[in-house]
Amino acid sequence: MVTRDQADMLLRATCDLQGDSFAAREIAREAFRSQESEEENILRILVDGLIAHLAKSLGEMIAESDDKSSYQIGLSSSFIRTHYLVMDCVLNGDLIEAVVLSRKQLESLARLHEIDAKPLNKLFHKTPNISNVLRGESGRMYGHMSEVAHFSTPRVAELLHIVEDGQMVGPSLHPQYTEQSHACSDMEYFVAIYFAGWFVEKLAEWYPSNDYSADKNLLGEAILVALKCGVLRAPEDT
Repeated sequence: MVTRDQADMLLRATCDLQGDSFAAREIAREAFRSQESEEENILRILVDGLIAHLAKSLGEMIAESDDKSSYQIGLSSSFIRTHYLVMDCVLNGDLIEAVVLSRKQLESLARLHEIDAKPLNKLFHKTPNISNVLRGESGRMYGHMSEVAHFSTPRVAELLHIVEDGQMVGPSLHPQYTEQSHACSDMEYFVAIYFAGWFVEKLAEWYPSNDYSADKNLLGEAILVALKCGVLRAPEDT
């Protein structure tokens, strides 16, 4: 039986840890923004804003509903919600969590394309095939994400930020900003841009009376900025 004193001690320990972590995340967010380049900031505004703007259409009745479109609407809604969670994790310095969620995003993107191409009964209970959307060097990104998700090598701990205190070296218990935050951000925006490209075309199919030409232009601007930032590479560079 847990005593009142023990319960109070455990509650204080939880509150102290959470309070310290909250403060650390605020510091990490400020550090990320101070180190973010102007182009990275513009890309973040473009992609985050475009996805949010496109998401408004999902509240409307689609022209023709079937099992495939219902499945894709559910996946799209989940992708959109998760995108902002990923970026919160990146800004907060929670990089392992960000990569794990980005891996889920990539699998969702692959499944969206599979639904377009295959009968649904061929997809149920099967893991999405990433090679349907990414190949070559880009496709290897999924392997790196899986390494982090499974914590399959010791180097994954480096995403926790390594603290050196005299002879003591180890991962930080509280999230902190590191340069790797930008690489994690790049991975999410890489996937998010591919999603936005699929999404805007699918919305035009679901809602043919809506005009998405301005959104397609914004997507083009986001792609140009992503190329400048190195988030995307032109075919001749791959």
